[in-house]
Amino acid sequence: MNAFASLLFFALFGLAVAWLFLVHGLFRSLERQHPDMYREIGSPRGFEPRASSALLAFLLTRKPEALGDPAILRRANAMRVLLAVYVAGFGTLVCAIVLGGRAA
Repeated sequence: MNAFASLLFFALFGLAVAWLFLVHGLFRSLERQHPDMYREIGSPRGFEPRASSALLAFLLTRKPEALGDPAILRRANAMRVLLAVYVAGFGTLVCAIVLGGRAA
């Protein structure tokens, strides 16, 4: 793996840690201020497929806006941006590894 791919890998690792903190904060806020939405999304513990898909559905629809809570909307918007950056970064990492392997 070249230096660019290594640097990108560690940056993505840091973004993944940031994502987990954002998820934790979002679920904590939902549990306190919007318990119905918290129950609709499901448990944030572990990597439960239903909760993960419900969280993505929550973020990728207008549900955060419908809650009318500015703090949750800011966190959801930050998570939307982070998700897009992470997907783009992961695609770039895959390309860097594949193309770097061909150059060697």
